Amino acid sequence: MPLEIVTEIISIIFVAILIDIILGEPPNRIHPVVMIGRIINFFTKMIKNASRYRKDKDNFEKVMGSILAIGLTATVSLVVYYVSMQSLFLLGTIFFVIVSATLLKTTFSIRAMDHHIKEILVELDRNNLDEARRNLSKIVSRDTQNLSEARIISACIECVAESFVDGILSPLFYYGLLSVPGSMMYRTINTLDSMIGYKDEYHNKVGWMSAKLDTIINAIPARLSPVFLIVSMMVSGQDWKNSIKICKRDYQNTESFNAGVPMSIMAGGLNIQLEKIDHYKLGDMKEQLTIQKCKTSIKITKIATLIFIFSFLIPIIMILNYFDWWTILFGI
Repeated sequence: MPLEIVTEIISIIFVAILIDIILGEPPNRIHPVVMIGRIINFFTKMIKNASRYRKDKDNFEKVMGSILAIGLTATVSLVVYYVSMQSLFLLGTIFFVIVSATLLKTTFSIRAMDHHIKEILVELDRNNLDEARRNLSKIVSRDTQNLSEARIISACIECVAESFVDGILSPLFYYGLLSVPGSMMYRTINTLDSMIGYKDEYHNKVGWMSAKLDTIINAIPARLSPVFLIVSMMVSGQDWKNSIKICKRDYQNTESFNAGVPMSIMAGGLNIQLEKIDHYKLGDMKEQLTIQKCKTSIKITKIATLIFIFSFLIPIIMILNYFDWWTILFGI
């Protein structure tokens, strides 16, 4: 039975990737992450409304925001664990793999980022900067209205590098440790951070715990990411030695504790400079920012994803199986 379970756990990864490639994201009305977002929005508004009538407004928001972050993450993880267990014990192996793969797919995205970036690049290729800026505004928080073509490309490459950790590596990393409940735990925390983990006056207290949890939970995957990106750069003929140099020098330039790691690796490997105006600069402008550079960054992350799955994720799952971890987790 232990060997059968580990085969199923590994199979779930490839079925989930197949779903992502063929079908992409599910409709918003049934997307678990969208539903989680609605819950976050509902309770955040409730907390903010209640805090208006309290003298200890800041402490109240911080405490209630922490309860929201921890409570929602725990609840989602437990619900997903229960659904997984029921599909396994009541419906059998095939349904377990299908249900788990479907849930796992909603926690990561390879095709969606690729699609968004290519939409922007198509408009740049047509010299349609206004439409490129509008498309870019869908995936970044910065003001895109006056960005030049080079700044748009820079933002795209930054998104590709950061999403390799946030959108692929981290959810699959936690899947490798805790199966689907682990990947959904990660996605819940990441969604909390993306919605309320800001430092502005409205969010800085209610989203404090969400931001902290996201920083903590991404710390290990972000610092593992250079290994897979550098090997990918070796395979694809990029300047991997410079990527190491730039990462050591610039990874702390970003306000985010984690985002600077994959972005500085990408900047160094492509011999370009990535810049968010008034926030950070990563790398040196040895070569120009071009559409081809952006396409290369996508290629690098795709190869790195395969390297991660075969050289790290599957071996970790098998090692944990040796110690009967999956037997304990699934109660078999």
